[in-house]
Amino acid sequence: MSRFIVFALKPNRTFILHFLGFFWILALLTNTAGCEMPVSSSIPTPYPSEFIPTLIAQTVQAQWTQQGFTLPSKTHEIIIRQNGTPDLRLSSPSPSPKPTATNTPLPEQLIPFAVTPPSQAIIPNAIIQINRPGPYSKVASPISLQAYLKPGKGKQVQIELFGEDRRVLVRLIQPIVWLDRTGYAHVYKDIPFEIPGVAEAAYLTLSVTDDLGRVTAVNSVPIILLSIGESDVIPAVDLRAPILIQQPQPNALLQGKKVITSGLVRSGGDTFLMIQLLDTQGKVLGQRVTNVQPAKELGFGSFNTEVPYMVREPTPALLVVWQGVGNLSNILYLASVEVLLSP
Repeated sequence: MSRFIVFALKPNRTFILHFLGFFWILALLTNTAGCEMPVSSSIPTPYPSEFIPTLIAQTVQAQWTQQGFTLPSKTHEIIIRQNGTPDLRLSSPSPSPKPTATNTPLPEQLIPFAVTPPSQAIIPNAIIQINRPGPYSKVASPISLQAYLKPGKGKQVQIELFGEDRRVLVRLIQPIVWLDRTGYAHVYKDIPFEIPGVAEAAYLTLSVTDDLGRVTAVNSVPIILLSIGESDVIPAVDLRAPILIQQPQPNALLQGKKVITSGLVRSGGDTFLMIQLLDTQGKVLGQRVTNVQPAKELGFGSFNTEVPYMVREPTPALLVVWQGVGNLSNILYLASVEVLLSP
């Protein structure tokens, strides 16, 4: 019997082996289905599920910002559906203006501006500039004068040499023949003089007038006259205006029966100033004597005062501010400005 079974199984050995293999695979799949991984909904997360879309949007925006990009001009909206599922939508607002390209200067191109404090004023050069001799030069006769000036409508310059007691040693009128394009002229003049002593302190003064004979500018330089010996000339260094009228401005219309006058004065004369208003005939319409405030900077003092006047109709006038030495008649420095006076 056993021999019969073995004989019968020999032809079907291949079939039996295939059947056992199929049965083993089926058993393996059954065990695997019983050990299946839990669904993703059961996996615990650090954030609630309804906030996951918002977190994703914020993460993307942060990454774009770090990379130097900007999000499109849209705003995010999170809408909760009726079934509780959050929905992330994009809403398109009004388009924003496109940025324009600007040229950003490099650090080496940034040059700081020089800021001038408001208390410091820019002093222009004088209308009459005495280039030679300079202050306190020792000069023997003749004085070699070199000047650069604006003669105005008078087209002439008056040259005066005053001694220690204010006596007039030299007075002459020098006509101006040629003017440059700015209205200025160069003056070269030899001025002979005589003094009784060996040496004497003096002032060399230059002045110009307008067509009406009114003095419009005066400048002076202190020098030492020598009767014997050789000259020791010091060149001029400071050519700025000795008196600067800051107020009123030229050709200003003034009303109210008073003129507010202010400006700067270089130290060198007395501590007082004479301010006058002159009409076309040279008549004084108003005047005031004022003191010069001490110099705080740049070697210039200041003045500020009111000059009363009386006119019945609009009247052209010349406002003159001058400084002397010793008494009011010794004018060393003078500046002027034309104005229009109104009642």
